[in-house]
Amino acid sequence: MSFNPLPYLVMPGVAVVWQVVMIARRIPGLWMSSSQFNSTEDWTPVPQDGQTPAGLGEILTEWHVGVITSHLEAGEALKGYARGFFWPPRPRDWGNQYGLQQHPLLIAVTSHRMLLFELGPRTVHRSCFIGYDAIQFLRPPKQRLLGTSGPMRFGLHTGREYQVGFLGPLFSDEGMRQEQRLASYLRGLASRFQSSPAAEAA
Repeated sequence: MSFNPLPYLVMPGVAVVWQVVMIARRIPGLWMSSSQFNSTEDWTPVPQDGQTPAGLGEILTEWHVGVITSHLEAGEALKGYARGFFWPPRPRDWGNQYGLQQHPLLIAVTSHRMLLFELGPRTVHRSCFIGYDAIQFLRPPKQRLLGTSGPMRFGLHTGREYQVGFLGPLFSDEGMRQEQRLASYLRGLASRFQSSPAAEAA
């Protein structure tokens, strides 16, 4: 009787696939509808003409501040900002492991609203400005080791939800300071929303 190696090749592959599925089930929001979760399709496109691109090799702190402050309204105070990324990654984010696309979000909080910018390699592609009265719930970032921030999740009255992680720029004093300011402000802001779910351990 001839030896059939096929079962010995297939079974390990099935086991690996099963382990991947079981791990993926533990990632919050991975199977949620893209039309309601981490979608930027209805964000406002930003014309590329007229933008000042981030310089190659440039320290991005000043460029970030320029992007944010150019959209502030009179009397609006910046409370903090941070680089971030969608979590879990959207299909379009897989493989974007270079430049600004590795962390395609710039998030700022002000005295009146939240400003979100979806970044490309060196420019802003889309923007979304959310007044605090549009937010239904907010699960703010918890403080983690070395002053970094855990993920943030928030939902709008429209049904749209977002969950993002933060860069935690340990080698940038100003970047860390601004991320900590943003996280602290969001923790204080969360108490405004009576429907905010209890914070989960992250």
